[in-house]
Amino acid sequence: MKGFRLTIVFCAALLVTIHAVADYKKGDFIVRVGAAAVDPNDDSSRLSLNGTPLDYTRVYVDTGYSASITGTWLFADHWGLELLAAVPFRHDLDVRGLPDPDTGEPLGRVSLGDIKQLPPTLSVQWYPVCTESWVQPYIGLGINYTYFFDEDISRTAQNYFDTALSADSGAKLSLSNSWGLGGEVGVDIAFGRESRWLFNAAIWYLSIDSKAKIRFRTEDNDYARINVDVDIDPWVYSLGIGYHF
Repeated sequence: MKGFRLTIVFCAALLVTIHAVADYKKGDFIVRVGAAAVDPNDDSSRLSLNGTPLDYTRVYVDTGYSASITGTWLFADHWGLELLAAVPFRHDLDVRGLPDPDTGEPLGRVSLGDIKQLPPTLSVQWYPVCTESWVQPYIGLGINYTYFFDEDISRTAQNYFDTALSADSGAKLSLSNSWGLGGEVGVDIAFGRESRWLFNAAIWYLSIDSKAKIRFRTEDNDYARINVDVDIDPWVYSLGIGYHF
């Protein structure tokens, strides 16, 4: 992650040294494609088993990597409307603090499963330079909707449910979709004087809060229910190229 941050700082420093003509004006479109990392600033509630909180437990969400795609329409000389899309991100989930089936002591961090998600975000952007520079910094604020799918329980977690909780069926994991705010900072740097091709670096912060549920049937033909609130709240880093129409 440090490399992404250093790139943003480097690009911002270029503002004081580079001058050329690559106007961003009303009616223009900008398409950007990049390699992206979703780095969660995660937290969670304690896991709850059939309504009873389990002390010392929490869920972790690991970093996911994929490709980001953005399209911006400049509806005024200094203002744009951007849609952030992506190829789905995959994240590993871990859990800490489940009671050991033999001793009852909290276990360390173990695999819970994995998920995929898409984080489309619609933002209003402000371009303070806009004209007569081939370096174009911008900031944005918008609304994020995160869609979760392909949630899977790991073999490690399934073995735990079988042993400790008498699971008699495969456990099912689901995460609720999320609405939240999103903010971004970024910079476009043209490849040359009057070039429409550009290098882009951007950082987003997204508010993503979800409710995770795990369900499975037990040997006494009842159903076990595990619930946990998960705050993902990631930093999203992207480096890529774009084209200014």
